[in-house]
Amino acid sequence: MVSLFDERLLPSNVPIPDGYRLRALRNDDYEYLELLKQLTSVGFINQLVFRKRFNAMKNAQSYYIVVLEQLGSPKIVGAATLLIEFKYIHEAGTRGRGEDVVVDEKMRGKKFGALLNQVLVEMAQTIGVYKLSLECKTELITFYNKFGYNKTLHFLDQRFDESSAPVHWPKPRGNALFNEDLLPPSDSNLPAGIRIRSLHSDDMDEYLKLLEQLISVGYVSKTDFEKRFATMKTADSYFIVVLEDLSTSKIVGAATLVVEFKYIHECGLRGRVEDVVVDESMRGKKLGVLLNSILVEMAKNLGVYKLSLECKTDLIPFYTKFGYKENIHFMVQRFDEATPVIQL
Repeated sequence: MVSLFDERLLPSNVPIPDGYRLRALRNDDYEYLELLKQLTSVGFINQLVFRKRFNAMKNAQSYYIVVLEQLGSPKIVGAATLLIEFKYIHEAGTRGRGEDVVVDEKMRGKKFGALLNQVLVEMAQTIGVYKLSLECKTELITFYNKFGYNKTLHFLDQRFDESSAPVHWPKPRGNALFNEDLLPPSDSNLPAGIRIRSLHSDDMDEYLKLLEQLISVGYVSKTDFEKRFATMKTADSYFIVVLEDLSTSKIVGAATLVVEFKYIHECGLRGRVEDVVVDESMRGKKLGVLLNSILVEMAKNLGVYKLSLECKTDLIPFYTKFGYKENIHFMVQRFDEATPVIQL
C-alpha cells in the first residue's frame, strides 16, 4: 500500500469520532470511486487506470486526498481533496483549493462534512498556503462562512466535449516549461514582431517584472525561481504562455493554464486560467484577448472537460466573450504567509 501524501500533515487538533480514522488515500482504495459517485459523474475506471491517476497525482506532489475510514469495515465514509497550486507570486508561494468534499449518504448528519472541511483548512495552514479557496452553490455559502471563507470574486467556467481527451502530451524540450507543439497555430490576430512561446527557465527577470504589474511578487531568488520552475515542470500540468517582443526580447504578456488531474469524469482533466497580465506599455492592443484565446484552445486540445477562472465583477462581460458563464460561487480565505512545516 502506498499513501498519496505524508500523513504527518494530517492535523492532530481535529477530534475524530471513536470508530473512525483519518488517513491519506492509498493506491489500493478503489472503493473511493464508489463514494465519489455520490458527488458527481465518475464513469468507468478500472483498477489499472485508478493507479495510473494515483501515480500522476503523487508525482505532482500537490494532491492531498483525505479519507475518513470506518474501522472494522474498513469502509471509506467520507473524503475531501486539498489541491496545492505552485505560484511565482507571493514569493513563489502556494495557494490551496478545497475540492470534492463528499460524505456517504448513510453517514450524513454526523457532521463529517464539517470535520473534513476543518481538516483541509488546518492542512492548508500547515503547508503554508497564502490563500485557500473553493467553489460552492448559493445554499452552502453560510456553511463555508463557518470555516473562514468569504465571497470576494466571481467564479466563471465553461465545459467542453470530453470525448477527445489525450492519454498524455509530449514532454517539454530544452529549457521550456512545456512542449511548444501544444501551442495553437498562430493566426492573423498576432501582432507583427510578437512571438508566442512557453516560459523558459532563464526568463526570471522579465517574467517576474511583468507579474509585478498584476500582483505582489516579493523577493524571489534565482534559486527559488529555478526550484519552482523544476517543480512545475515535473508536475507536467503547468502551461505558462508568454508573449515576447522580438525587437527587445522583452516579455510583454503572459497567462497560465493549470491542468488538474481528477478521478471524476473518467479520470478527466479540468483546467484553470491564472495570472493573465499584459505589460502596461502594450495595453489596448488586444493582447489580453489573444492570451485568453490561446488558453481556451490549449485547454480544448489537452482534453479538459471544464475550464474555469476567477474575476472581478467588471471583468465578467470580457470573459463571457470566451464562452465562460457564472453558475457557482467562489469563496476564499487568506492566511499569514508563514514558513510551511514541510517544504514543497
